[in-house]
Amino acid sequence: MNVPQIKRIILLALLFILLGVSAGMAQTPSPEAIKKWQQLSESEKTELRQRFKAWQSLSKEEKQVVRQRIRTFKALPPEERQRIRKNFARFESLSPEQKAKLRKRYQRWRKLSPEKIQRIRKMYRRYQNLSPEQQEQLQERYRKWKQLSPEERRKVRRQLRQRRSRR
Repeated sequence: MNVPQIKRIILLALLFILLGVSAGMAQTPSPEAIKKWQQLSESEKTELRQRFKAWQSLSKEEKQVVRQRIRTFKALPPEERQRIRKNFARFESLSPEQKAKLRKRYQRWRKLSPEKIQRIRKMYRRYQNLSPEQQEQLQERYRKWKQLSPEERRKVRRQLRQRRSRR
């Protein structure tokens, strides 16, 4: 199961919690849950039904993972939960192409070694501490770098390595 599927299922589970519906569906919905259900639009009801079918299709182990993630989510501070909801809503508003691009980047990120991730985060913190003018200069240098041909980039890298080795 991939990350977007898990996020969708977690959202489904949160909706069920909001509606007061148990995961097993064995209990009768509360009057409050029925009222909330009646306030939903037909498209929201249809989506909720589809998500419930997706929930039912999960294995016992997958449902357990989702339940654990919900418990983890509920244990987070309210500000963190709000940040996650906001990011999820932003992701959901992306076009399919943008989502695919983001998923691809995420998969590349997950393949990085912990050391590489640490170096990237350190560079990002350094970048954040630059003045706006310095950030713009760095962005301009990066744009120029991207315009170089692969051969020109190799040449520049060789020159940089030579300079570093002389120090």
